[in-house]
Amino acid sequence: MRRSAETGATAARCDVRVERLPALDVLEARWRALEARSHGSFFQSWIWIGTWLRTLCPLPRARLMSVWLDGECIGLGIVVEQRRFFALGLKHVRLHQVGDRVADSITIEFNGVLSLAGSEHDVLAACVAHFEHRERHWLTLYLPGLDMDGIPLERLRSPRLRLQMMARPTPYVDLASLRLTQQDYVSTVPGSSTRARLRRTARKLADQFGPLACSTAVTQPDRLAFFDELVRLHQAHWDEDTGEHGAFGDPRVIAFHRALIAASTSEAGVHLMRLEAGDATVGYLYHLVWRGTSCFYQAGIDYRQVGQAGSPGLLLLASAINEFLGNGFDRYELMAGHVDYKRSLAMAEGRMGWLSVDRVGWRARIVDLYRRRRGDEIVP
Repeated sequence: MRRSAETGATAARCDVRVERLPALDVLEARWRALEARSHGSFFQSWIWIGTWLRTLCPLPRARLMSVWLDGECIGLGIVVEQRRFFALGLKHVRLHQVGDRVADSITIEFNGVLSLAGSEHDVLAACVAHFEHRERHWLTLYLPGLDMDGIPLERLRSPRLRLQMMARPTPYVDLASLRLTQQDYVSTVPGSSTRARLRRTARKLADQFGPLACSTAVTQPDRLAFFDELVRLHQAHWDEDTGEHGAFGDPRVIAFHRALIAASTSEAGVHLMRLEAGDATVGYLYHLVWRGTSCFYQAGIDYRQVGQAGSPGLLLLASAINEFLGNGFDRYELMAGHVDYKRSLAMAEGRMGWLSVDRVGWRARIVDLYRRRRGDEIVP
């Protein structure tokens, strides 16, 4: 067991421990107890983390990072160690990722160390200070997909560390404010050109196939059936129509999502919906719902059947936003990315950061050169 030195303010009194994982049932009890007292996102929930541990995470390389204050656990996270050069090189440590292209393609966002509500900045600062002062033989601590509001950058800076950030916008719709003002989404939020595209697409679909209708998978068999159809349409579009790899091309990823569906409930986890025009399927949407927030995760659209109608993907998302507005949700997250369709549907946007904490030295300079040659956007 390794423990942190004192480093200032509340974070200085925190005791950070990085140790082998306990049995998963023991970890689940500890995780859920802290989760109930946190403002954590779905990606920090046990539904996501527990499923990831059981299906994609290489457990021998995983460590439990816990943060304690006055004998109380106020932070939990899973860090995965990776050594290159036949396991002889320095460690690269990742929070809730494994360093494998396929395993990490599930794309964690709104990530972070699960923290007691109100302690998020202290916990993250304590964890970084612990690696700076107490951990050995590591080169990079990678913290992917953090809400920028949750990163106390000034508290993380140190002459011995270099912080590098890739930042992306996170467009969203504030459903709670629309409901408070009793406003309709389509007639209020999108610009005039987007509204015209939505109405034109809806009219073409209705004229050609029949009236539009949304449905949600409620039972476990229905969720799996919706998921299988979403995957089929998604892969057909990306693999066959565009020649690129879709999000569900690896059986490990499919196994993760099927396990995530099994771990979900009607209130939390995977939410699958379908939009139909008459007897024709327009497409399916995969959301992750948690504590009043719905996160758009993936889609499968029957472009071969409805692609000539205009913008079926845009209509599918707008229909989902209206559904969640009517069902009492507070926020619809379109997730990170510089994508026009997301911004055309959003009311505002936040910022998400992929933070790399590197030890200062010649090895870090080599890593930095590689990143710049790869074209990463680095925000100091």
